[in-house]
Amino acid sequence: MDAQPIPRRAIAITILALVLCLVNYLDRAVISFAIEPIKQDFGLTNTSFGLAISLFALGALAVNALSGVLLDRYGVRLIWTIGLLIWSVAMAALGLAELWVLFLIMRFMLGVGEGVNFPAMNRAVADWMPPQRAGRTVGIMLIGVPAALLLGGPILSHLIDSIDWRNAFLVLAVGSALLVVALQLIYRTPDVPKATRTTNRHPWWRLLRHPTMLATSWSFFGFGYVLWFGITWIPGYFEQTWHMDLTSIGWFSTLPWGLACLLIPLIGWYSDHRMSKTGSIRKARVHPIWVFQLLGALCFVPLIFTHNQTVAILMLSLGVGFSMAANAAYYSICTDLFPNDAAAATGIMVTFFSLSGLLTPILTGWLTDTFGGFDAAFIALAGFVATGSLGMLLFARPGTAIQDITP
Repeated sequence: MDAQPIPRRAIAITILALVLCLVNYLDRAVISFAIEPIKQDFGLTNTSFGLAISLFALGALAVNALSGVLLDRYGVRLIWTIGLLIWSVAMAALGLAELWVLFLIMRFMLGVGEGVNFPAMNRAVADWMPPQRAGRTVGIMLIGVPAALLLGGPILSHLIDSIDWRNAFLVLAVGSALLVVALQLIYRTPDVPKATRTTNRHPWWRLLRHPTMLATSWSFFGFGYVLWFGITWIPGYFEQTWHMDLTSIGWFSTLPWGLACLLIPLIGWYSDHRMSKTGSIRKARVHPIWVFQLLGALCFVPLIFTHNQTVAILMLSLGVGFSMAANAAYYSICTDLFPNDAAAATGIMVTFFSLSGLLTPILTGWLTDTFGGFDAAFIALAGFVATGSLGMLLFARPGTAIQDITP
């Protein structure tokens, strides 16, 4: 039941995490709006610039799983603070870097700092929220992701035009540093933790052997493939396939993120409602994931065949929106199944997301160059999402306790 009161501090932590997600994705997206001035300043080719994008994902990949283990062991306040400090210093150094090799190192370090964010967020949810509120809480926090992509275009492009890309990076670094202060003021370890971390904890490699953990992680890879495709390739798709001008692209590229802003908290609330009614992780968390991922995959299929711009805009918006809709349920599976290891489980899951961040830009670029358009890229996109959906349907059966897995 939802009668249990939520402490004010838990509400403040939820708002703080939402803002952190927003700034996190503004910091990730800003480089895509500064491509041309950065290339000019450093004398780069597209290939060299692509290396900077990939190194961010590599940095996040390097720390996702490790940060989860550290968060469960040493607590949210310490590890999240360290991540935020690395994140803000790296962002400032990117704006100050005069050598390309230093810029690349700082892109990697930015990924390291930001890679702590989502495992820390979910550890905080496990500490402060009862299970029947986990979905809606994470759903509120995760609004920051599509909101950053929805607002990022006008905000970041104006910022770069007004004060140049280096100063824009410094402004975002100051914003990140202010969040370090906010975290110190707001976050505390709860007086009576919902999960006692000193007992019934499991090494991370045993989490990897849980079939629901593996199915959820692979499905989250498909989710990540859609998100990274949206961040890096939606403008290029509109420009190259439909020859749209930049103003039109900027408007239409916001539609998928606007839909995601509506669906993520809505499905998070529905997931919690089902959890309260049924007590079943499969009915409350797994079913919304595979259903909406399958809907997303089906929406990408018409993009392979359509010659109508309106249909393309509609299907792409629905595909991205549906694929992101059950985002909160992924995180809730980690807290439901592994309350004592919520950050470690989330770190494993987010590692698969970072892998998709490495693969998506490269594979999409190769497919579009090789086949002369986006048809093959949409086939790959629909395929990854569909396999993630089917994996959840067939293998995510949370009734299997982790203790039942043979060491």
